[in-house]
Amino acid sequence: MMLRNSAAIALVAALVANLCGLLPNASAEASSAAEPESKASAVERLVQSEMAARGIPGAQVVIVQNKKIVFTGAYGVANLESESPVTKHTVFSINSISKAVAGVAVMQLVEAGKLDLDVPLKTYLQSLPESWKEVTTRHALTHMSGLPEIVDDNVRAIDGAEPDVAWQKVQELPLDSQPGTRFDYTQTNYVVIGKLIEKLTNKPYADFVRERQFDAVGLKRTSFSSEAEPDAASLYTYLTLLIQGMKTVGVERGKVPLVRKEPMAAYMNPAGGVKTTATDLAAWVIAVQNLSLVSKSGLEQLWKPQAQKDGTYRGFNASVNGYGLGWPSARRIAHPAVTPVGGARAAIFIYPNDDLTVVVLTNLMGASPEKFIDKIASIYISGLAAEGK
Repeated sequence: MMLRNSAAIALVAALVANLCGLLPNASAEASSAAEPESKASAVERLVQSEMAARGIPGAQVVIVQNKKIVFTGAYGVANLESESPVTKHTVFSINSISKAVAGVAVMQLVEAGKLDLDVPLKTYLQSLPESWKEVTTRHALTHMSGLPEIVDDNVRAIDGAEPDVAWQKVQELPLDSQPGTRFDYTQTNYVVIGKLIEKLTNKPYADFVRERQFDAVGLKRTSFSSEAEPDAASLYTYLTLLIQGMKTVGVERGKVPLVRKEPMAAYMNPAGGVKTTATDLAAWVIAVQNLSLVSKSGLEQLWKPQAQKDGTYRGFNASVNGYGLGWPSARRIAHPAVTPVGGARAAIFIYPNDDLTVVVLTNLMGASPEKFIDKIASIYISGLAAEGK
């Protein structure tokens, strides 16, 4: 429901006051005795300042150094109406970070000899339309397939159709570009990746990922948005998206956070359906880096940004300016990062050269933690420029 009355406004005002330093539930712990208290305190101050400035109701932060968790923090409220606090057990939707999970699932099949990234998808999914015959798994993973969009930016299926009908409808549309020529981010790419994985494993996508990744790593609070989760944080936004066709063409920002509903059907699991905690997500990243889920060669392929046909690179913006096999990146000379982001509310920045990872999960669309994660990382990485926006 929308928070429109004066009581709701007062609640938000109180929340902002809390975020400025009066959070009774804010917690941060340096889980390594070697972590200087000054760094933990600096992270605390920075996170609370960013939350207050951005009006973020609740968040979790985890920092991994030398592949060990050295900082965890839980801040604010998971639900504005009940004022229930965020704890380390609160579960957040991570939206498109789910694509990195799908990338790992694909690479596991590649390494098992069941899949070739550069063979047309239609080799494995014969029912795909003839117009998709040149689209490969690599094209889909890197958003260079030209496939038309199946959902809009409010996660509403094409023409308001049910999932099966939407899948049929999107296959009837023309390609937006020639496969392999340009980066064009669409959720359809990962819907078809999910169907590919199901065909090759003869299992529901969620079952394969749960078995080969979540259970393999020992993640206790990670599942999919289509599954019930009593400890899930509510989603909020100050933004009203102005959508034309299937794309956002403008944004209006209000003064009071509104509850945001994102009906995430199972077919969207590979594209954006994972929900988890920052601690679980950090453990998964550590497992990826420790080569517990894919080989060194596989990890290098996942993280390597893919160029467009003209040799240039594209990403979401000037900072997140590259895209690998489900893994976005910040291509830069000093302190490059691998940067899975999701829903303008969740982000992971992995700094391979500095052996540092920062995970920030929030329950606010528009929080855009990717804009301040470098600031957090700069507390641990000397010389990292962290201006933020």
